[in-house]
Amino acid sequence: RNVDDPVEIESLDASRCRLGPEGTSRLLYFLSDRESSHPPPMRLRLRRNALGSAGGRALGAFLSTCPGVDSIDVGLNDMRAGGGEPSAAEAISDALKRRECTLKTLVMDKCALGPDGARHLAESLAVNASIETLDLAGNMIGPTGGEQLFRALRSNSTLVRLDLRMNRIGGGGSDEKLDVRALAEALDGGCSRLARLDLSYNDLRCSGCAVLSDAMRTSQCPLEELVLEKNDVKEVGVKAVADALGANIRCALRNLVIKGNAIGDGGAIALGKMLKNNNSLRNLDLSSCSIGNEGGASIGRGLARNSMLESLDLSKNSLGGGSDMSIFSFGVSKNRTLKSLRLSGNGFGETWGKSIAEALMSNHSLQHLDLSNNALSDPSIIDAVASSSSSIINFDFSDNALENISIETQLLLERRLELEGMELDLSLNPLSSPPLGRLADHSNLWDYLSLLVSEKTAITRIRLMVLGFGGVGKSTFCRAITNGGDAGEFRRSLLPVSEWGVDGLVDWAARLGTPWSKDAVRLIADEDIMGKDLTKLINDKGDEDDNENYDSHPSQVLLDLCSSKYPSIDADAFTRAISALTAKGYLSTVGAVKVEGTIDLGERTCSLVDFAGQVEFLVSHQLLLSSMHTICVIVQPAPSFGKPDHRHFGSWDYWSKFLSSLGDRRHGSLLLAVSQLDKLKEDGNENGKNQINIHIEREFEHIKKRALGAISCTSPLELDYRSDIMTGTIMSVKRTLSKSLDEVAHSWWVPASYELFANILQCAAKRKSSNHELPILTRNELVREVDAFCEQNPDGSFLLGKMTTDRQLLQRAINYLEAVGDVMQAGDEWLLIDPIGWFSTFLAHFIKDDLAVSTIQVDSSNLQRGTVNLKDIVQALKHEYNSPQQQVSQIMALLCGLELCVPLNTNERNNSPVTYLFPCLLPPLMSQSELASCGAMTSDYLSGVSAVRGHRFRESSGFIPPGLFVGILARMYRQLEQNIMHPARMWKDHAVLVLNNKVTLLIIRCDLDKATVDVIACAPENEQLFVGAAKGQASVVIWLVHLIKMFLRSYSQLNFEESWLCPDPRCHSIDNCSNALLEYKGSEFMLCPTKHQKETHDCNVEGCWRFLGTGHSLELMDLRKGQNNVCQSCNKYPVFRLRETIA
Repeated sequence: RNVDDPVEIESLDASRCRLGPEGTSRLLYFLSDRESSHPPPMRLRLRRNALGSAGGRALGAFLSTCPGVDSIDVGLNDMRAGGGEPSAAEAISDALKRRECTLKTLVMDKCALGPDGARHLAESLAVNASIETLDLAGNMIGPTGGEQLFRALRSNSTLVRLDLRMNRIGGGGSDEKLDVRALAEALDGGCSRLARLDLSYNDLRCSGCAVLSDAMRTSQCPLEELVLEKNDVKEVGVKAVADALGANIRCALRNLVIKGNAIGDGGAIALGKMLKNNNSLRNLDLSSCSIGNEGGASIGRGLARNSMLESLDLSKNSLGGGSDMSIFSFGVSKNRTLKSLRLSGNGFGETWGKSIAEALMSNHSLQHLDLSNNALSDPSIIDAVASSSSSIINFDFSDNALENISIETQLLLERRLELEGMELDLSLNPLSSPPLGRLADHSNLWDYLSLLVSEKTAITRIRLMVLGFGGVGKSTFCRAITNGGDAGEFRRSLLPVSEWGVDGLVDWAARLGTPWSKDAVRLIADEDIMGKDLTKLINDKGDEDDNENYDSHPSQVLLDLCSSKYPSIDADAFTRAISALTAKGYLSTVGAVKVEGTIDLGERTCSLVDFAGQVEFLVSHQLLLSSMHTICVIVQPAPSFGKPDHRHFGSWDYWSKFLSSLGDRRHGSLLLAVSQLDKLKEDGNENGKNQINIHIEREFEHIKKRALGAISCTSPLELDYRSDIMTGTIMSVKRTLSKSLDEVAHSWWVPASYELFANILQCAAKRKSSNHELPILTRNELVREVDAFCEQNPDGSFLLGKMTTDRQLLQRAINYLEAVGDVMQAGDEWLLIDPIGWFSTFLAHFIKDDLAVSTIQVDSSNLQRGTVNLKDIVQALKHEYNSPQQQVSQIMALLCGLELCVPLNTNERNNSPVTYLFPCLLPPLMSQSELASCGAMTSDYLSGVSAVRGHRFRESSGFIPPGLFVGILARMYRQLEQNIMHPARMWKDHAVLVLNNKVTLLIIRCDLDKATVDVIACAPENEQLFVGAAKGQASVVIWLVHLIKMFLRSYSQLNFEESWLCPDPRCHSIDNCSNALLEYKGSEFMLCPTKHQKETHDCNVEGCWRFLGTGHSLELMDLRKGQNNVCQSCNKYPVFRLRETIA
């Protein structure tokens, strides 16, 4: 285009361009140049450009010379900055007074106008004949400025929309309300055309609403929309508004927003009465108004008789807090005009399901329904929405307690999604059918249901996870239930090691998995070694109960046999394995073992997984126990009930809490079992047995009540393996399992392709196992597996074949298999197949098994405080797999992604070995001397500490899963800047972080017994406890607490209460430099949030890991009201500011 050709710019947006006063003046001068061939734009946006007072004056001059401008937006500019005369507001006002002015929209939100600026604009508003929309939000014009603006409305005949949010025009508690009276007079005068008025966040209170309501009673009031959000309006104020709307039959008001005012049930009752008579309101927003069950019932009565309301928002109230469910639901069922209803966060529980479903079946006008963030579990609600008679096209049922949807309803939903375009969100529900868990948003749900319609099949397989402390009888139960009826063979498997025959020892030796295990088998068989002979092969030294000083060495007999006949055997390693076996007296499970054989339950089969009870394995267990298609049985020996000193006491309690912390348990998916009943029978003490039975019954009822439906049976499984009743025991167990399986899986249907896909993966896993290959493959390898299956089965699933070319279809199938525990994804390319037990078996290479490190494990001398060399990992894997070094990098990437470990050094330059830290293998902190030995908290440092701050998380149920704290350590080590954390300053339950050149120290610690996580910072001076942040100075404790809170979001089932700790070093035992741990002796100051963080907040995006961003300001905390805010030990207040002296 020729540069001389005129260019017409209808709209110019120069927002956030850092123009400043000078740049703004130049731009506006150019746009207003009369000699230029370029006409000024009709619409101009200059938001957030630091215009200042000079820029405001330039804008006024621009408006005076360019009267044809239609819209100007200069929001987020401080119009008083820089000063000078005339003021920016006065210059703009003078321009608006000109007759030539045709400006229709003026946006000046947050421009620091104040009362004086409002006065100037009011003068222009009184004579201006063009302005239709005026936005002055956030200018703090106060009552004086508000009064002047409202008086100007008397003579203004063009203004239609006025936004005065956040201006403090209500005058707070003042009863005069002169500004509001001026508004009421303007609205009642018949001259104003004002249709939309936003008075949010203005502290109008009840007296302001009462004054305003007088104008609303008259037919001359032009208001069609009134926004009163967050004005501290209570019951009296809203009653005045409701009375006015009910009395004015010619009222023009269409939209009313009372959101965020605690009007309570009294205010809701008044509004309910108003709805019976009002014929103008179309939209009513009553969210966050403290409305309870009684107020909801009154609104329901009003809905039943109302014939105009189209949208009602009652989100974030407490309608579900009472017993009367029918009245509100009845009102919804009778209403014929309501199109949108929002009921999110109202505490609706299980008892509300039926009444809500009945209302939805009768109502045929609702199109948009939000029931999210409640505790609804009744599938009849989904049935009603899926019905062909339902008018709902947008339904949000996320974050509830829905577990199962019938297959018939799933098919109906697919039809509505496909043909009617319905939007449906079921995310954050513990869904097992459809098997999407908490990921059932609209997209995932539609994709899955589309597959289901084309090919559906019932789930016929399920896993039984057997849990309990070590030695409770888990393995015995698994052998009994899969034995096949051979009671003699089963009884022989219960014999102690000292009574084992040659066959038993041969089986044990074959399981060692070492390069010399075949020779160990040959030695036992050839030399006719039995259990009673094992002690002849070893020489034990020390006390078996003293692990550190206990040791064992090969006897001369074993040395002679190895040197003469079986030279491949490592005599020392073989001795350690024998010593561990004889010390325990039985063969224990290491990690999690998939039990050979299945339980046949008619049309379904049940496979078993035997989980080890060692605490170290719980970190990997929690990756597997939350998968779908599982039933869990927790075993506890009968002799341990009622005996706190028994090593198996509390097995039921601990493991049920552990499962609960991992996520929702489906109805009937948890069983409790009592083992070792034969020991009670043999005892003969009837009184003792009766007492134990009482304890068992009490414990069962207590845990069943706490499990919230996960336990549906009426009594625990009784595992009695005596010869005469063993058959009856097995039959009883199978009956109970079958009943639980029916409850858990009665509506489990999936696309047939998914189950075929699972079978293909299982075959690949078996083949890799038989070939001693790592159970890992790429997606391309998986595609080839599917292609091969389809070639061999050309009449098989059409959709299964499509997976090889449709990456999204393949990914959805993989997501399903990951949800049910058949596979785990390692990055974008690699898959770990059949992961059940693999992680625990992997960790078993590095975990000390009671008294000795067994032969299949890395030697303990190679473990440095949870740190393992990659070469040792490869060497350990070579006992089971061929050439593991080829894929070990993918395995380690998966483990790091799951935060089971973190890389310490991944560069082999300068002969530095590649190493990984496994936080779950770290030792516990035993004394304060260990803190000093790591070079951080020395006696000299502690003696100089004068500034301390602390924060405590306490889990309300009293349980923290062992994997939680080591997960925090892994996350922080991976994300924080280098050198803040170091393995030498980390323990399984403690960590010391260093900042500010080691001047500031932070301790994070976890006490599993007390269910607490503490964050404590200490330094010589107050200033050293604060770091730079995006918005000024922030306490390092607040910063670290925020990072931990973000981590805890993954443990949504846990409920943490928070508190501040005393800032006095003495309350933290910091003045005591003994070998004792730093014990807190002060008060806990309970906190409540004053501001909640957004669910979408991402610490990586916001830069929170590097002290940047605003993460630590997202959830502000304050002391809970009504508590003693002074430490009972030292009389100090629990928080201090940057410059505050605390000595």
